[in-house]
Amino acid sequence: MSPKVGTVEKEQIRDSVWAAASRTLSAFAAEELFDLPIMDSVYPGATIAASAVANTFGSWVELSANIGSGKRLIGVIVFTTTIAPGVYWEVEFGEGAAAAEAAIARIEGSSYRASHAGYMPMVYYPLWKALSTNARLSARVRNSEAVANGFQVSVLVA
Repeated sequence: MSPKVGTVEKEQIRDSVWAAASRTLSAFAAEELFDLPIMDSVYPGATIAASAVANTFGSWVELSANIGSGKRLIGVIVFTTTIAPGVYWEVEFGEGAAAAEAAIARIEGSSYRASHAGYMPMVYYPLWKALSTNARLSARVRNSEAVANGFQVSVLVA
């Protein structure tokens, strides 16, 4: 049973919803919603090996030494030629100096044998994560198989 809402509360809720729906977006907010910045001409990427221990992250691999200022991680492309069917994986992204990375985002997925002729193609994962100014961007991978499988990871930065 839902709680009773009085007339005053209903009016406050209605007014709050209307205020949120009819507010004027600032130029910055409108840009974030509709007008992506120009894409960088270099897309950082690397082949990253998972740990040979199942469900354990491998080493951090640098994707960019200095990402610049005012940048966003807007997407990730992952490709693997994993030989075993049903391998689950996770890619973690971090910022910071070597051996001092702090995780900022994760994506996960699975790879499986589509047929004896090949594997599933690369997959795009949308993200919208603001990056720290002049940050070093790195990534690492773990997977469910006790094999150091290689994952090609490319990030789209704008």
